[in-house]
Amino acid sequence: MDEPSSAPRWLRHYAAKDEYEWQNAPSSHNAQTSRFYRPLGLVESTFDSDGRYWEGRADINVMLELEMNSTAGEDDLRKRILLAWTCLRCQHWLLQAKALAGRDVAGTLDEPRDDMFFAIDIPSTVDNAIGEAKRHLMHLNEYHDEVGWRDFWLHCQNTPRVVDPKKALAKMFVLPSERRAESKGTSSLRFLTVGAHHIWDGLTTTPQQLEERLQTLLEPDEVKSRLPLPQEALYPPISGSRARQRWFWLLTRILRHVRTPLLAGFGNPLQRPTSLPATPLSPTYAKALDYSRLPPLNTITCPVAIKQRPTLHLHRLCREVKASIGAGCFALSALVMMEMYERLQPDILLEERKPFVSGFPLNPRAFFNHHVDPDSCMLAFCDGITLPFLPSSLPLDGRLRLLIRQAHRQLAAYQKQTRPAEAQAELQYMSSRGAGRVLANQYIASVERTDQQLPEVLRTGVNPQGAYAMKPNLSRQTCGVSSVGNRSSVISAKMYDIHDEARMKEQGGFVADFRALHAAVRAREGEFLVGIGGSDEGLWADVSIDASSTDMRLVELWKNRMESVLNEEVAVGPKL
Repeated sequence: MDEPSSAPRWLRHYAAKDEYEWQNAPSSHNAQTSRFYRPLGLVESTFDSDGRYWEGRADINVMLELEMNSTAGEDDLRKRILLAWTCLRCQHWLLQAKALAGRDVAGTLDEPRDDMFFAIDIPSTVDNAIGEAKRHLMHLNEYHDEVGWRDFWLHCQNTPRVVDPKKALAKMFVLPSERRAESKGTSSLRFLTVGAHHIWDGLTTTPQQLEERLQTLLEPDEVKSRLPLPQEALYPPISGSRARQRWFWLLTRILRHVRTPLLAGFGNPLQRPTSLPATPLSPTYAKALDYSRLPPLNTITCPVAIKQRPTLHLHRLCREVKASIGAGCFALSALVMMEMYERLQPDILLEERKPFVSGFPLNPRAFFNHHVDPDSCMLAFCDGITLPFLPSSLPLDGRLRLLIRQAHRQLAAYQKQTRPAEAQAELQYMSSRGAGRVLANQYIASVERTDQQLPEVLRTGVNPQGAYAMKPNLSRQTCGVSSVGNRSSVISAKMYDIHDEARMKEQGGFVADFRALHAAVRAREGEFLVGIGGSDEGLWADVSIDASSTDMRLVELWKNRMESVLNEEVAVGPKL
């Protein structure tokens, strides 16, 4: 594994800010617009391959529900929605980015390249920006008087990819409004955004204010300041001499090779013995969606809602053991999976029971001091944590306390921390799974994953590990868990009083307020990803499931247990 004097090709993306700087060139399709472009980063390329080659796999689907009070006509409401969508696209430029092969970024590259690029064509005027946004906005009431939002969401996840990366990476659907039961004349307004995040920003502003804001957003200096770099460009360089840098990367790869694998865990007990082929859906929304091909598998999103009182029970247990509520969410997910494992496979002896194994996406920004509002995809992936199997015969609170402690201790190892001075702590910090190697491990794994996600004929065979392959864990994860924190700290209901007559008059006869948000991804093969978080109402989860390999009848049992387990009367017994 000796290194040449210059960095190997696989390492060229690390901290390579110059390589990823946005470049400016005239647009290839319209001389009145300018084009910004840059190569995709490694993590971005991985997700691009997911969507491009596997019919939208891993694309994000976000359903936003607002309650609105409106005296505006249909045309006025549509104008307001269009302006808000346009503002959001110009505030967060990746919403209107294209993902193009280097050879298709015509006239902007000194020499053709095969890797993928973001290309953003900046509108020259407000009218141009509005016209372009309108092409990626669809009002379903043009074709349907009523649309069940869960049914439409199901169709969006089980048809060919909704977005076309050659046109734009995000698209928004507006569902027909519905009169709310037992309300004072208000309606529900729902948006489904595919490929991007929430779309509520801007609807509480007047059309005139939105147009003025658009004018500011299109100013050249404003545009350049909001074009995000990929995470690899922002990684801190490895300090020291060239020899010290080579030693760091050599040691990192050797540690991946000799590391101790996690214990083999139990598989997801909800999975079918044999996966089913993807099932086509009736072309109910053929005016809005493409039904010409089947995706590789079916995706279903399972919602879970845990009320406030049982949520407070979990909070209390976390406080008792001095742990985060995020650790509590991991412990809860593990506990219910253990109960399903025990229930569905009752013949396994206790001493032969395997642990729960899970991984989770990690926000890497703190590791390279990138403390700005998130504006692009930045992810690292935890190698996994293990929680010991605990039988349901033990007291509920005791089981939860022990699992919360274990989860908190293991999760803490992946948190940004000051490099310790003590020798023993330093060894742990710079170990194969230590915080000091989070970015290096993430980078090497991204190089490998970016190639592996491509169809076989397109793979390059890049191999940072050389002859010293990374030692894999002994089993797949039981399931994935992603704890996303308290949603109410970011967006919550009652921000605007929809019955405030003065505000109604000020806003031109329209007021809207947040009510609900659901988000999920198109599942990968075998995926069962529990996206769990909190709000003022309690805990919630949106679970992204490969329904082709998972028994949905068992998922319903799992869901009922997740929603009810914290309601149980606490048995008196010894603390674990």
